[in-house]
Formats: sequence, C-alpha cells, structure tokens
Amino acid sequence: MRHIMHKRSDRSYPITDALALLVGLAQPIMTIPQIVLVFTLHDSSQISLATWVTYDIASVVLLIYGFRHKLMPIIISQICWLVVQTIMIIAIFTF
Repeated sequence: MRHIMHKRSDRSYPITDALALLVGLAQPIMTIPQIVLVFTLHDSSQISLATWVTYDIASVVLLIYGFRHKLMPIIISQICWLVVQTIMIIAIFTF
C-alpha cells in the first residue's frame, strides 16, 4: 500500500484547504437538527445505535490519521463529528 500513498508535499493549497475545512464544519452542523428533533420529541426509536457508534469509531480512526499527518481540516472536522455523534448516541440511550 506504500506505493499508493504519496509523501505529503510542502505545497500549499489554500482554496482546497479552506473548502475542506468549511465542508468539515458544515457536515456535523447539519446533523444538529436531527439531534434537536430526537431531544424535542424524546424519541430515538427510528435511530440506529449501531450506525452512530460505527460513525464514532470511524471518526476516531480518521482523527488519529489527521493527527499523524498533521491535517487540520481532518482533525477539526473529526472532532466536530465526534461531538455531534456522541450527543446522538447519548440521545439514543436517553430516549
């Protein structure tokens, strides 16, 4: 797999980096209405615990990857995802 991966260059891609950060923040923010709905209706019967736990596990893997490669858009987005996903898991257990 080493041949597939390439070394990180020192080249800067400010537009791509900014876009990745924007999308990385927008996605978890778009999950907030779902969380509000569950907490408002006190009903998580249609929400899959397995799905949200799997999302959390995937976020931890990607967060480690982001730290390992010093990729701030991935680090920030995965921290945001961990927050909203964990809140959803709490909501599932609560309701």
